[in-house]
Amino acid sequence: MIRRGTGRSAPSIMATAGALALAGLLTGTLSGCKETHSAAAALEPDARPVRVATVALEPLADSVRYPAVIRPKVEADVGFRVGGKVTARLVEVGTRIEPGMPLARLDPTDLQLQIRASQAQLASAQADATNARSDFQRYATLRQGEWTTRQEYDRRKTALDKADSKVHEVEAQLRVLNNSAQYATLVADEAGIVTATLIEPGQVVAQGQTALRVARLGAVDAVANIPEQQVAALPRHRLSVELWSHPGQSIAGTLRELSPSADPNTRTFQAKIELVDPPPSVQLGMTATVTAASAKAGAVARLPLSALTQRDAAPAVWVLSAPDDRLELRPVTIAAYAGDLALVGGGLKDGERVVTAGVHKLDAGQKVRVWTEPQR
Repeated sequence: MIRRGTGRSAPSIMATAGALALAGLLTGTLSGCKETHSAAAALEPDARPVRVATVALEPLADSVRYPAVIRPKVEADVGFRVGGKVTARLVEVGTRIEPGMPLARLDPTDLQLQIRASQAQLASAQADATNARSDFQRYATLRQGEWTTRQEYDRRKTALDKADSKVHEVEAQLRVLNNSAQYATLVADEAGIVTATLIEPGQVVAQGQTALRVARLGAVDAVANIPEQQVAALPRHRLSVELWSHPGQSIAGTLRELSPSADPNTRTFQAKIELVDPPPSVQLGMTATVTAASAKAGAVARLPLSALTQRDAAPAVWVLSAPDDRLELRPVTIAAYAGDLALVGGGLKDGERVVTAGVHKLDAGQKVRVWTEPQR
């Protein structure tokens, strides 16, 4: 008996089997390539973003800052040289005065009466002196003819001398009273600014009592209180003054006066620093900062404290090495600390880049990239 065939020949079946085998081989090859690429990607992670700061070397200076107040170099309490009742005060606080300018006046009535009394005393003394001179001249003539005694002649000579002395005494008193009448008007001696008024019209003041406080124009000081442990080094420092109302504007200063004793309450020493060529914007009473700087040899880089880590118990920083931005742990020398900054005195070069955040999570040779703040 003869069977019917399936319709497929042996060669076609072999071709189909070969195609399936080839497809499996290609699939395995592609799968292997994909696994190899994934493994390589796992071995080479993306560069870590880091914050960096560029090293800028600058001269090392040991500086200390003190709060200060601007004061006049010369400030005088002025008053009348005679006592009396104030009739007028001609200036106010802030008035700019010039030499010879009247500032205040007293009632001159009593002084004028004293002048008149002294003038009358002078006339009386002059009359007594004239009479004594006439007497002496008569007795001098009699003495030449031996008509009087030597004792009477000497008595008349003494009376004349006393009369002349009385005239001189009253003349001096009259000049004092004339001057006192002029002192009833308080006059400015030099140019300045009135900083305080302590009298009012109608007030009775004593001789020498402070009437006004006047600051002389020109030189001004920055007055600061210095701790006792820093007083000895202050004269050797370079001084400058910066006004709080003009930040960034530095004015050179020189140490003019340093108190020899400490304030009993604060235990600080008052220092007066005279401003060299102060600008017109400097006003009395302004607050300021006095900087005392001492230049030292070498240069430092100012870095935030967050940039510091350690290497063998010594300070170190992470430096980005060119050109592939891989990390290098480099030991450094710290010259000083200033607030939240570290002054690095050795180990860095100008222009190098240093990591400033997350330094405890980094490894040597690690590839990083500089983090940039996103724009908002």
